[in-house]
Amino acid sequence: MAICALNVLNIIWETSDLATGIAVVFFVTILQATVIEIPLQTIATLIMGGHRREVMTGNGSNLSAIINYNLLAHSKEDIEECFKCMYDAYMGNLSPTISAVLVSATSGRRLREHEFYMRDFYRVLIFDVLYTEGLSFSRGDYRLVHPTRLEKFWSWYKHIEKSYFVNDILRKLCDTRCEEFMLVQRNSRVLKKCGQYQDLMLLSNGESSAFTYCDPSYYGSFAREEGEPLFLPQKDVDNICGRKFDYTVVADGDTGIPAGIIFTLLDVAHANPDRGIIQPSVTMECLSPAEDTVFMYLEMARHTLYEPMTNAINAMLDRCSFYGKGLICNSMYINNVIGKRGELIELVPIDILSHDTYEATVMNPLYVSAVSFSEQPPLNYITWNIRERRWNRGEILNAMYFWEWFVGIPIRGLQRIFRRKEYVKTKIRTPLKNDFVSSYVAHSPLRQMLMKPFLLVYILIHVNLNLRYQWTPIIVILFLIVVFPKFAVCTRYNFKFVLAETFVSLMQFTPEAIVGCVRIVRAFHANISAHVHWVPSRQVESEFKESNPFLKSFIHLGIYSVVAVAIAITVFFIRPDGVLAYVLLAAVFLLPLFAGCTAIRYKTLESFRCRCSRNIRYFGRTHGRVDPETDLWVTRLPDVYTRGSNTSSYTTTTASSLR
Repeated sequence: MAICALNVLNIIWETSDLATGIAVVFFVTILQATVIEIPLQTIATLIMGGHRREVMTGNGSNLSAIINYNLLAHSKEDIEECFKCMYDAYMGNLSPTISAVLVSATSGRRLREHEFYMRDFYRVLIFDVLYTEGLSFSRGDYRLVHPTRLEKFWSWYKHIEKSYFVNDILRKLCDTRCEEFMLVQRNSRVLKKCGQYQDLMLLSNGESSAFTYCDPSYYGSFAREEGEPLFLPQKDVDNICGRKFDYTVVADGDTGIPAGIIFTLLDVAHANPDRGIIQPSVTMECLSPAEDTVFMYLEMARHTLYEPMTNAINAMLDRCSFYGKGLICNSMYINNVIGKRGELIELVPIDILSHDTYEATVMNPLYVSAVSFSEQPPLNYITWNIRERRWNRGEILNAMYFWEWFVGIPIRGLQRIFRRKEYVKTKIRTPLKNDFVSSYVAHSPLRQMLMKPFLLVYILIHVNLNLRYQWTPIIVILFLIVVFPKFAVCTRYNFKFVLAETFVSLMQFTPEAIVGCVRIVRAFHANISAHVHWVPSRQVESEFKESNPFLKSFIHLGIYSVVAVAIAITVFFIRPDGVLAYVLLAAVFLLPLFAGCTAIRYKTLESFRCRCSRNIRYFGRTHGRVDPETDLWVTRLPDVYTRGSNTSSYTTTTASSLR
């Protein structure tokens, strides 16, 4: 109410249109109320502290787990990246109780054959590494043995006599560990990634044929055939069937799982049996200096800066979201999310994208900030924008189920119109029941998405009003969103870094009032249209690597610059004093330039900086000197700059500023 009252007082009602004034008060109040949670989170972080918190741990050495990577490959590079990540995760967390499997939904004979080729390649590598380490272990030469494997794997066999271990056990042991590095290819794409690890859990539980999401009365033509095999028949499927793993470690194709992390998560799970998901933090990592871009480092920096706020809020609520990557208790997941034959639950809607929202509601996730998985940030602004659009589409789908009457029914009506014969009517078998905390966490991305259209509407209509303080509402909003959260993370060691990130954030997110709305419209269109054109991120990344990043940025985003100029001209004739609109349009106009600059490879930027530094040093050696008494750099300019004068020209500057 206080925010609403201040907005009412800010309008000069005597010279303003009544209807427009009421609309401005309505939209700006909702907008400010939406962003108020960000300063509240900042205050909570300042009070509670943003440090990483320890959680209760037990002894999870006897718990079994399967490391599950999920893949829908569009190229051989996708497959190779995924297998490399799975190999690192498996070998870094090797134990007799831990296995690894890639669940593939890839189509195309050549890509599927390449998956088997990569599996066999890494099996050979695993055998060679383990056999070499086993020989060193048997000799007592532990220097050549990976420390984590020495503690968690080889120590199981330290009591065995040396010659017996080498001659009778080692080769069989290596073969067994190779066979636990598996690949299974799914028979359908129902539920996409979520369906991949759901079917894996059912297979582990002894179910090899489909019985979930098979009812046409709920799912129409999206339903799969009851009784069809969950996976294409092969030896790895038989190896998993009926083994009843206690936990599944769910990961994406590019998820990095450091050595020893899974043992820590199992220890936490053992001490917290009421938690169905043990959620580690997820950090952004740039792994290839030759290929990483400036944008990747900016995203990594932004994620690092906001980590203290995430730690504080999750500790305060004692609840967190599920990030789609973490340790899941199989039995609790089957009982609460999937169901059993004759007692189906099927909590996750069949056409949903943001499945983690539903799973987090009933699985009581526990956030473990002390350990983390890693993933690569988007390569450039374009791939970031594509990812955001996909997430926006997921949030719209969520809203259709959260608010059936207000959102679901109207959108389904539009789907009937646009899709016609391709429209498939679906229902949810088990409605989601949220408590307050679950609702707050679940709706957070949706609230952030809706900020953009509210901001755009405010900018469009406020120009017709006479305000006492024209810039105050928008300055307050930008301050609360971009600047104030830095109070919780800024220290005397990183303040320069924080200032740089704040400037870049303003460049990236100021255009969101327009770009974000375009993204929402496209996501909305994708939800009502039968034909969704989705460009894989790797394809866009390849385009940027093979051509000039500025040219590609203008190809993808140049339309925004053209539209910004056209709108600016229109605004000039309608409302010449609309400064706020000009600022927004200027940011939109510069967006392709921002995208091009941040798409430059970081190594190239470093090389440029080094060349500039060398040039400065050369300039100093040949044309100047430092006065040791005044600490001034005395620079002698060549005679050509003195316009024919025979006298020497000198300039001075602070020497420390050039160091």
